[in-house]
Amino acid sequence: MEFKVGVYEDIPFEDYNEIPAYRASDLKDAAKCMYTWKNRKGFVSSPALLEGSVQHNVFLEFHNFDKDFVIQPPIDRRTKVGKAEYEDFLATAGNRTVITQDLYDTCMERRETVKHLIPNGENDRTELTVCFEYHGQPFKSRLDWYDGKRVWDLKTCRDASPRGFRQAVNNFNYHMQAALYVDACRLVGLPAEGFSFLAQEKAHPYPYVIYEMSDESMLYARSKNEQALAAILNAKESDNYSPYNLDGVQTIELGDLY
Repeated sequence: MEFKVGVYEDIPFEDYNEIPAYRASDLKDAAKCMYTWKNRKGFVSSPALLEGSVQHNVFLEFHNFDKDFVIQPPIDRRTKVGKAEYEDFLATAGNRTVITQDLYDTCMERRETVKHLIPNGENDRTELTVCFEYHGQPFKSRLDWYDGKRVWDLKTCRDASPRGFRQAVNNFNYHMQAALYVDACRLVGLPAEGFSFLAQEKAHPYPYVIYEMSDESMLYARSKNEQALAAILNAKESDNYSPYNLDGVQTIELGDLY
């Protein structure tokens, strides 16, 4: 899919991934380490990413579950008969992602805990793709959901407490993502009053908290995004991608020790 400014619905992630544009992860990664950003691999699947994909699907787009995923039946693949059964099963799976029954059950238990928050209002739009120009550069964002006024993001985490989630926000630069998504909406004409996280713990009993970004925190995050984009453009121009955005030998001071 080519880059074209606009708002798009029902775009498969594979197509979204191919749009030639920057995304929030570019800014977040570049802010930490330009060398890592430059040399990162393309999209690589992992158990954590798979779990996140299933969780987002059952919460945001459960009606698409059977189109995107298929649950593996109990098959003993150590036997000849079992191997044949498994091959037959894969033949019926097609392009759908195979998941275990345990993963499905866990994601559904989490969904049940927050089912009253599942977006189903008249103005709710989920997995919304926004292509926009940010300071003259092509960008894309994939919003978990947009309720007509605010942008929302579902985060499964180890600790949803205020202390734990604030640490996650800083560790993973979630605030930069929040500011970019709100700016994305405004730049294409979608009203966006702010950004909210639905943070839910991965472990039973799956406690959850809703967090909102304050106006001041969004201003700070926006400045971080602008700095990160400037760093990317400068690095491209100079062809200098220093690890951790540092040059020369670094000194460990007495005050650094504990």
